[in-house]
Amino acid sequence: FKDLVVTTIQVEKQLASINSILNRDAAGLASFKKEIFDVARTTEQSFETVSTAALELSRQGLGAEEVLSRLNDAMVLSRLSGLGAAESVSGLTAAINSFAKSGITGSEILNKLSSAAASAAVSERDLIEAIKRSALVANQAGVSFDELVGVVTAVQQKTARGGAVIGNSFKTIFTRLQSFENLQTLQNLGVQITDFEGKVLPATKLIENLSGALAALPDQQAQD
Repeated sequence: FKDLVVTTIQVEKQLASINSILNRDAAGLASFKKEIFDVARTTEQSFETVSTAALELSRQGLGAEEVLSRLNDAMVLSRLSGLGAAESVSGLTAAINSFAKSGITGSEILNKLSSAAASAAVSERDLIEAIKRSALVANQAGVSFDELVGVVTAVQQKTARGGAVIGNSFKTIFTRLQSFENLQTLQNLGVQITDFEGKVLPATKLIENLSGALAALPDQQAQD
């Protein structure tokens, strides 16, 4: 009973914090609270966990409806991946914000992660951990969300390394591929780095072209 009282007090405190940001009237707050309960019920999460995630999302400047939409997606991701509420919110937010121009939604991200996990020996947890760390740089390097999921899946299958390690590795690779000096080096090796309009190719295409160029070199020269 004591734990129940403590949890109730903590949840009410979180709701007050959320409302200090969303600024809803009494009726609006009651409706929002009900929606949170519904998310908790349908995603099989505790109300405390869901309200904590809702507070994290409200701090991002989202409106109430968008908070609820992302909240449901984040809790589904948490259930699928085994990640905590905060980690799921963080990973989903990183993916959505990094690829905002493509208009990708939380539900689409979940579907793509689930499809990849179902078709390959990779977990939603590893995928979102990798995406969280590399999404922003990947987007800057011209890599689409689908391409990022694809390369992460392929590397995880080949190496069995964790998502965090893979994500940090791709972050480094994509960052380095965007430097003028490294692009010049690739060009000197005979690697095509631009398209017909003179625009730098996406990082995934650069890696593909580099692989082809290295395969054409003698073994010793390729290693050098």
